[in-house]
Formats: sequence, C-alpha cells, structure tokens
Amino acid sequence: MRLSDYKIYSTSKQAWDAMHRAILGATESIYWELYIFVDDEAGKPFFDLLEKKAGEGLDVKLIVDYWGSFGLSRKRIASLKKAGVDVKLFSERKLRYRGLWKRFITLNHRKILIVDEKIGFIGGVNIQSNMEDWLDIQVELKGKAVRSLLRSFAKQYIICGGDKKQVKHLLKYKFRVESDKIDFIYGEASEKSSKMRKKYSEALLKARERVILFSPYYFPDKKFLYALWKARKRGVKVDLLIPFRSDVRVANYAIYGWFSLLKKMGVKIHMTSGMMHGKGMIVDDDLAIVGSSNLDQTSFYDNYEANVQIRDKRLVKNLKSVVRKWIKKAKKIDDIILESGKWHKMKEKIAFKLHKIWYNNK
Repeated sequence: MRLSDYKIYSTSKQAWDAMHRAILGATESIYWELYIFVDDEAGKPFFDLLEKKAGEGLDVKLIVDYWGSFGLSRKRIASLKKAGVDVKLFSERKLRYRGLWKRFITLNHRKILIVDEKIGFIGGVNIQSNMEDWLDIQVELKGKAVRSLLRSFAKQYIICGGDKKQVKHLLKYKFRVESDKIDFIYGEASEKSSKMRKKYSEALLKARERVILFSPYYFPDKKFLYALWKARKRGVKVDLLIPFRSDVRVANYAIYGWFSLLKKMGVKIHMTSGMMHGKGMIVDDDLAIVGSSNLDQTSFYDNYEANVQIRDKRLVKNLKSVVRKWIKKAKKIDDIILESGKWHKMKEKIAFKLHKIWYNNK
C-alpha cells in the first residue's frame, strides 16, 4: 500500500474540488451514493457535469436518500434522467417487512463516490452550499481497495430498486480488502447488532494511551459507554471533539445532558466554534476509523453507513495531525460559558427525553 494512493481532505470545499476533478477526468463510469445532494450553488456544477458525462456515453449512476435530498427538485431529477443518468432514490418505505418505525427512521447515510472503478472517495461530505466551510473528513483512495466500494454500491443500487443486471459486473468483487492496512465497515440497517459500534468498542478496549473521538452528534449506547469507562479506568486519555452548535439544534441540548457523566469519567471535551461534521476515532498511533457514522445509535443500528478503517501508521499520523489542529483551535468545555437559565435547562431535559423515546422505539 503506497501512501501516495491515499489523500485526506479536511473541509467540505476541499473534498468538493477533489471530487469534481475526479469526475471531470472520468472516461468510463461514475457511481455516486450520497445522503444530501441538492441543486443549489454547490450542487449545480456537479449535476451539470454528471449530465455532460452521461451524454458522452459514460455509465453514470446516482443514489441519493429521499429524505436527506428532499430539496432536490423533480425538474433536476427529470433533467438527469433525460441526459442518461441512472438516478435512484432511497426510501425504506418500500421495504414494508421492516415495520413502520424502521421505515420511518432508516436512511441511506453513506457518502461514496467511485470514478472509473479506480478512484474512490469515502467520508462524511455531502453537497449543499451552506456546508462549504464545514470541517469534515473525506478520504480519497486508489487501487484494488476501491473494489469493495463497488460491491457495496451495487448492493445498495439493487436495494433502491435498480436492475441487478445493470450492476452484475460489480458484484463479482468481494467486500474483503486484500491489504490488512485498510478495511471497510458497512452499517446495514437490517442488522440487529451494529458492526460499527462493535468496532468502536473493540478499539476502545485495546487502546493503550490516547483515544480521540470526533462527531457532530453524540448519543452513545450503554455498551459504548462501558467500553469508554474501561479505557479511562486503564488510564487511557480520551478526547471528544464536537461542534459548539451543530446544524441540528435539538442535538446540542441532548449532548449537554451527557457532559456531567463524561467529565466524571475524565473525558476531555472540546468544542469547535464552527460546524464540525467529521465522524471518527483515532486510537494511539495505530488505528483510525472515519466515514459517515455519527457516534449515535441511529448510525449504529438504523442507517446504512459506510466507513473506512485504517491501520497504516503513516496515514493514521496524517489524519491525527488534522484532528489535533481542530482540537487546538477548539475550546475546552470548562472554558465555555454555557447557558444555565431555567429555559435552557428545560430545553436540555426535553431534548434528552426525546432522545430516550427515539431509541426506546427502535
């Protein structure tokens, strides 16, 4: 595995520019799976380019989540299809066997782009103009590792109602990656257990010195908290990086409810002034996990997610350098004067109760 085959982008804009360049250079195929992709100032150049490439005869397939991309107009969808882009909208409402609650809350939260079956992108980056300056993580990779992403895309295409014959050539690939330095973790909403939560917990239990967790939303389950407590009991330093104000305001108030517990554990909480949308974990200098999964039970159990696990120490070091810069610019929770009025406390309680109700109905 060559380090030159991998690149890390730390803002939405950086990732957009890299993905646009890759699509511009495409000669055979473009497969893209996104949660939020809307036709605004940020999305229009991509949609125009996809239509142009489809018109040139490339195999262009696009999967977007029905709810996440609710702002994508019917007019633009019609335009894409007319140009030859194979567009599929993910909606779990079609999978009736899963029950009403699951159909309502399950989303396709993955962010995967594969160009010419050789260049892949995976991370937390969506396409919407207000996200341009967000801190986020997107990993670009090349080579045989991309084959796992191709099979994952094909599976999701079929789930969305796509013709299996259209992606049969992608199903020949295996999920397993040949190198032990990199692997992918695909969250499947139909599973009763969570691969992602298991990977996080295992990493916490193996940590020796330091763990860095970063996520825009933080609602762990008891097993995850237990693994976190065990790590702290062994003397492992734990840092949690979250935004001071996320794009989902109710999430902020629910997160505040965890602060006292985390502080008792000895977890150092850092808050970015701007929106931080990156999701992942760095353990010592040995392991990093990044992707689309938030540190919450919705990502762990209810959504379709895609993450990459990295064991190459050079790449882990590069990623760690990025996140440490974010932490350095952030403020510790003790240095931030949080609102403490009755109305604010009431909002915290309401958000926390809603959080409990949400997960009790999973």
